[in-house]
Amino acid sequence: MVVLGGYSQEESAFWLVAALLEDTLFPYCGGKWQWGVRVEQGVLEQLVARKLPRLATHLASLRCDLAAITGHWLPSLLLAALPPATCVRVWDCVMVEGPKVLLRVGLALLKVYELTVTSVTSPDVLRKVLDLRVARSNDAEELLATAFRGIGSLSGTFVSGLRAS
Repeated sequence: MVVLGGYSQEESAFWLVAALLEDTLFPYCGGKWQWGVRVEQGVLEQLVARKLPRLATHLASLRCDLAAITGHWLPSLLLAALPPATCVRVWDCVMVEGPKVLLRVGLALLKVYELTVTSVTSPDVLRKVLDLRVARSNDAEELLATAFRGIGSLSGTFVSGLRAS
């Protein structure tokens, strides 16, 4: 067992992830990252309504809440959704740009697969179909290009306003 500064590698990794969640990704939640994830999910829902209105209308027509199909993305920091190599590339961007990258990538995934999602007419099938598509998102550069250029402006001030609402 390797010991770093009195901590094992596993314990050091745990505290690094804890600091990442509490201090970097969700600093506005006072250390309660679970609350931060809920806030971010609400922000994602608002962003979908504004930036992907056709998708939002389709979900409403199915009486399907966005959290029912994307609710596992943010708590796992997209690790449960994306292939590992793509996820690592996204995390690189999160480290540089901050937590709004997770929102950008969530929107980008929904935009890339919007045609697929809007063609599904069963809420029960929708998450399965989207999960299968997202799990095959192996082109990180294409996904990030959509996230940063394909969804339009997403300023920190705008996101902060959505978080506060």
